[in-house]
Amino acid sequence: MPEAWVNGVILVVAGLIVFGVVLLIRHRVPAADVEHPSWSATLSYVATAYGVVVGFSILFLFGQFADARQAVGDEATSIGTAYEQAYLFPDSQTSIQRALICYARAVPIYDWPALREHQGGAPEVDAAYHDLVVSVGVDDQPPVGALHAGTATNLVSQIGAISTARETRLVTAETQLPAMLWILLIGGGAFVVMIIFVVTLPAKPTTQAVLVAMSSVFTLVLLLIVMALSEPFGVGSGRASPQLIEETAASMTSTATGGVGAPCRP
Repeated sequence: MPEAWVNGVILVVAGLIVFGVVLLIRHRVPAADVEHPSWSATLSYVATAYGVVVGFSILFLFGQFADARQAVGDEATSIGTAYEQAYLFPDSQTSIQRALICYARAVPIYDWPALREHQGGAPEVDAAYHDLVVSVGVDDQPPVGALHAGTATNLVSQIGAISTARETRLVTAETQLPAMLWILLIGGGAFVVMIIFVVTLPAKPTTQAVLVAMSSVFTLVLLLIVMALSEPFGVGSGRASPQLIEETAASMTSTATGGVGAPCRP
């Protein structure tokens, strides 16, 4: 079942549960006959503070989320660009292009499961990148001419950009909200809903149940957003996926000649 449907079911079920619990409590406990302005003031303060905490969390995690997606695009672009530039170096073309293909193949297979577990980079991808760097030194002939020298410099720059993009991925995968902040988000949300229940006691049972249920669903939506943003490499729509790198690997393999596109070592 798609993630959107799962979240929708969670929200509907949670709203119905809260609605039923509020009605049950109201039928067992008499409602207050007067309003409690002190509780209203408390609700205003707590809700404002909670909104600031949620807003800060979403803003912080959204930046990390955007960086993760941008890094994947930059990495795929650098891989493809380096592959095309390798044609200008006949002596090392085969080794460079094969190393690029093997690296692009290793990233989705080894790096992505590690990223989803917040474990950093996979050693297999580290080895693949090491082979890529070494492949550049196969051609020991110094570049001749300004154009060739500039192209060689750009090729090395593209390979360095691959490492930079990967490091960005690893950093964003390891970035998590502190446990204390999660406690504040979950506990604060529950506290806000509890105060809303108290403040709405003068209302009719059905009206109060609807108000508290809607507040609970809205609070849960905010928490689900924070949870989704905290897993930029998780499974689900909108997350950072290795699709661009996989497409780049497939494109390079389709144009590879000789043994360049052969299976890579395990």
